[in-house]
Amino acid sequence: MIAQFNPMVSADNLINFLRPSGDSSESLYKQLSRSLNSAIQEGILKPGDALMPERDLASNLKMSRITVRKAIDQLVEIGMLIKRQGAGTIVSENVDLIVHKNLSSLNSFTADMKKRGLESYSRIILREEGKASAKEALILNLNEDDFVHRLNRVRYLVNEPLLYEIAVIPASIISITSAIDNSLYELLESKKINPVTAKQNIHAIIADDNLADKLEVNSGSAILFVERRGKDANGRVVEYTQSYYRGDRYDYVVELG
Repeated sequence: MIAQFNPMVSADNLINFLRPSGDSSESLYKQLSRSLNSAIQEGILKPGDALMPERDLASNLKMSRITVRKAIDQLVEIGMLIKRQGAGTIVSENVDLIVHKNLSSLNSFTADMKKRGLESYSRIILREEGKASAKEALILNLNEDDFVHRLNRVRYLVNEPLLYEIAVIPASIISITSAIDNSLYELLESKKINPVTAKQNIHAIIADDNLADKLEVNSGSAILFVERRGKDANGRVVEYTQSYYRGDRYDYVVELG
């Protein structure tokens, strides 16, 4: 059966919902991608519903078809929309997020989600300054009497936790005891000490009760554990991060050649 635009959804109401804000500095395709995502999450567009054709969306929103297609492709990439030959673009029957993470690029979680036109946020579990542990001192090339900043956060996308992150930064290079809006990398970049190279180790582990609670999964669920050491342009280790990614939401990709 060919999917059709849901007549229960007023075209005018949908267009008004999707129409971008005129006072935003964000690119149009990212605004539209966010709005489409919100329409799906709020049930305005339901699983199996077909979007109106790209040319009609472009005409009604006064955008180019290229802009509309780019916004739609963002949501196709994470599995929320599906393009079918002869049926157009429809809302996935399974709107669970699947994030494809390219291991060949060094991006923060926030930057990665912004690139996809999606809104992310964090819930801080721990923010403290303390003496480096033996392991932290070894990894960050510090003395055990040196201090570090620790920042433990649950990272969310579309109100769903995707990963639990533990970041350790030498206290000598920056202070993170004050509030961080979202991106630690943006803070490091503003001080020109952001990681430009990194070494990552990836392991498959099983979620214990504590981790399962943070990520809202069942105990025993599959988790991707990524341990990263990031170096700045001078070769100095400026971050040590342990990230626990939900195995049902992340798909790692490596580009070769």
